[in-house]
Amino acid sequence: MLGLLWGSFANVCIYRWPPSDAFPKGRSVVTPGSHCFACGKPVRWYDNVPLLSYLWLRGRCRDCHAPFSARYLLVEAVTGALFGVAWWFAINGQVLLEPFDVRLERFVIYAGFCFVMVVITFIDLDHMLILNKLTIPAIVIFYGLGLLLPERSWQDGLIGIAVGYGVPWLVGEIYYRIRKREGLGLGDGMLLALVGALLGWQGVFVSLFGGSVVGAVLGIAMIAARRRTVEEPVEATTDEDGPAEETSLGSTELPFGPFLAMAAMFYLFAAPWLHLHFRFAPG
Repeated sequence: MLGLLWGSFANVCIYRWPPSDAFPKGRSVVTPGSHCFACGKPVRWYDNVPLLSYLWLRGRCRDCHAPFSARYLLVEAVTGALFGVAWWFAINGQVLLEPFDVRLERFVIYAGFCFVMVVITFIDLDHMLILNKLTIPAIVIFYGLGLLLPERSWQDGLIGIAVGYGVPWLVGEIYYRIRKREGLGLGDGMLLALVGALLGWQGVFVSLFGGSVVGAVLGIAMIAARRRTVEEPVEATTDEDGPAEETSLGSTELPFGPFLAMAAMFYLFAAPWLHLHFRFAPG
């Protein structure tokens, strides 16, 4: 239930924080209250219940019947599920190892990290932007929260921040020198710095490697799907008024932030088991 409520707020952040022509710095997530984007009528309190409101309104405004995106439902469901996973790993998964107050602190940290990753993911999917006004405060907050975890020391987060921002910057700079085009944006570096602030340099490298693998697999699948939709072979055609032009499939661009976020959340939950396995692995 807590995750569903925060998922509803995540939808507000995803919709209002990115810049637009009318609001170059984004909009406030506090005012005005929730309203229909089509008719502007305020959403009634009983129509603002996570998951259920969308279902009983059949995805439409009560006043003007304009359709709402099903992604509002998806974001709430995903955030609720992630909060449930965070509770299981933090509270039940640590039941024999830590006192309850430490486990409760761990749950708050895990859940907050998941919330931020959800907001970053869907903003990046929409706008191919990772907003500094979200990542910079989150870096400071999660570095401080990380100090509450018994396995973290003060230098872990600082090294993680430096590595998280430095590695993508170096990769992007090399790619630009070779290809003369931007390959890895600095927003991705800020996201990895956020990951490093909480999960250390190990979390940065797991996120970067895991995100690259998932992104490569999906990118190859998208290119293959696009090739299958091309009915005519690529041919060069000559225009009487100009040089030959060639029809091509074009380039496929994918936001990298969602893949980094998925890999970071995997490491967030899997890290204790990974450390335990490799620590006691034979040989």
